[in-house]
Amino acid sequence: MTSGTRLGAARRRKIVDLVEGRGSLAVRELSNELGVSEATIRRDLRELGESGAVTRTHGGAVKDASAFVDLPNEERMLVGAKEKGRIGRSAIEVLVGDEVVFLDAGTTALAVAENAHRKPNCRYVTTCLKIASRLRDQKIPNFYLIGGAYVAVNDSLAGRLAIAAIRTLSFDVSFLCCSAIDVERGSISIGDEVYSQVHAEAVAATRRNIVVAHHEKLNACGFIRTASFNEIDCLITDQSLSQENRTRLERADIEVILA
Repeated sequence: MTSGTRLGAARRRKIVDLVEGRGSLAVRELSNELGVSEATIRRDLRELGESGAVTRTHGGAVKDASAFVDLPNEERMLVGAKEKGRIGRSAIEVLVGDEVVFLDAGTTALAVAENAHRKPNCRYVTTCLKIASRLRDQKIPNFYLIGGAYVAVNDSLAGRLAIAAIRTLSFDVSFLCCSAIDVERGSISIGDEVYSQVHAEAVAATRRNIVVAHHEKLNACGFIRTASFNEIDCLITDQSLSQENRTRLERADIEVILA
């Protein structure tokens, strides 16, 4: 065994210990703690995830392999911030400018919302408090915040009230976030059971469903499938998407836009 191999093994043991001790950690936290690059941490988490030592999430890892939970919103906002900014700018340009648009609860949809001033005449609908705040700050004239029970993990409102409201609406475009994109099963999924019901209803109420996601979502795990690929029209992601995954997505009739 080479010294590099020994160091890698020791680092991965340390990652397992840290995740076990704290419950969940973001890639950036592990990178700072261990003094290595985020790319190295992602490789370590991929190997540890495959072995079952930890459960990978988008942006980090959790200790309980049965949990499949998302990291809190504030932690996920730190993951791939530059890429999400580019995705948000590309996504807003997809709109003509007069559509009814559903903005999902998630940090990449928040990046889309931050560009809403470029298409101010759209009618925006969201369940996310932070997104509603961004729309208000940009003085968007027509936006709606759907009410319901508060879900802390993505700063959103869900439950029966939210579902009942969405069932009365129709969207031209939805910008959807997710915990994972599974090219093997041809589906997207999220980690929170309560919000998954809102997610599925939004998909069903939309003419054109667009997933906005960092490329790492294709390596992550989700818990509840909320849409199959035949319900998804487009993926807007960053330039690091592999050619293999792009080809598989396009074969499933999903348009791929790299931001």
